Amino acid sequence: MTLTPGTVPRMYHSTANLLPDGRVLIAGSNPHYFYKFAAEFPTELRIEAFSPEYLFADKANIRPVIDESPEMVRFGEQFDVFVSVSLPVVGSMEVNLASAPFATHSFSQGQRLVKLTVSPTVPDADERYRIVCTAPPGGKIAPPGYYMMFAVNLGVPSVARWVQLVP
Repeated sequence: MTLTPGTVPRMYHSTANLLPDGRVLIAGSNPHYFYKFAAEFPTELRIEAFSPEYLFADKANIRPVIDESPEMVRFGEQFDVFVSVSLPVVGSMEVNLASAPFATHSFSQGQRLVKLTVSPTVPDADERYRIVCTAPPGGKIAPPGYYMMFAVNLGVPSVARWVQLVP
C-alpha cells in the first residue's frame, strides 16, 4: 500500500528505526560536512513518527497484547508467550524477534527480523492464548543480545516486549 510520502528530505545520515509500539521513527539528514541550515538541502533536525496501516483504528480489535513472556531465553529453548486479543483468533499467531540495530550513513547495521517456530495458537482458561515458541538455534541466525518480541495476529503486531537471547 502506498501512503502519503513524507515532506522532509531524508538523505545521507538519515535513519528509520522500528519502535516497540510498531511505529517507525524517521530522523536526520545531513549531506554536509558541518551543520548547514541555509542550503538547498539543509541539515535536518526534525524527527517524524510514521504510523503504518496496521496501527489504524479499524485494526485495534485484532491487535494482540503480550500478557506474559520471558525476559531471557536460550538458543533452541522452547518457551511460552501468553497473549490476549479482543476478537477471537483465527488461525495461528506469529511471534517475531526484531533486533535493535544501530544506524549510520543510511545503513542499519545488524538489522534482522527472526520469525520463531510456533505451535498452533491455543486458548487457555483465562481467555488468553498460549503460544509455544522455539528460540533461534544459534548465533548465526540471531546473535546474542536484546530483541523486541512481537506477537503478530493477521499482520497486526503487538507492542513489543524486550527479551534477551543468550547462548
